[in-house]
Amino acid sequence: MSAPTNDTIRQLAAKAQVLGLPQHPNLSESSRQLLQHADQERRLLSSSEIQSLCQLSGVMAAPLEQLQGKAQPLVDQARRDLLEAQPHLVKTGGALYPEHRAEACWRDCFHFLRVCCYAVAVAQPKFTNPQGMAALGELYAVLGVPVDGLLLALARLQELACQSYRQAAPSTDAELLDAAFSELRSQIHSCVVTSC
Repeated sequence: MSAPTNDTIRQLAAKAQVLGLPQHPNLSESSRQLLQHADQERRLLSSSEIQSLCQLSGVMAAPLEQLQGKAQPLVDQARRDLLEAQPHLVKTGGALYPEHRAEACWRDCFHFLRVCCYAVAVAQPKFTNPQGMAALGELYAVLGVPVDGLLLALARLQELACQSYRQAAPSTDAELLDAAFSELRSQIHSCVVTSC
């Protein structure tokens, strides 16, 4: 099998849109545009964007803003915990070896937490884009992404993020975050399984 071309990788990366909320029929046009804009810029929601989305969804804005403020520290903690429990992951032959693979995994984890926050803001835990997830599965297969390692990291990040969010958010909001993470992990698992 020949190595993938940069064009193939670029095309798949462009199609690998995890977020399906900009097409969600139950969201207002302004909410869809706001989410699409933030996602295209690959950034967390601003304070005013959170306020605006949460006002419509009934989710409490302040705890979600606090959670977003902890996004990078939560990813860093998930990384430390995972590597302490399973140091073999980053050693030769491990699922997160060599280092550039591990770095890509943590970067993806940050972006997965980011889109889960979007899902909570609009109270839509089923937020993925089926075509985008299929393209992500293909991209991961082409790049040889260690999906097992990524899913382990994501599971730990889910625990930490939900634990942190529960301290400030109402239980219904915390359940949304947990459901969004579970949806994402399930979709990654199935898109990778079907793409191989």
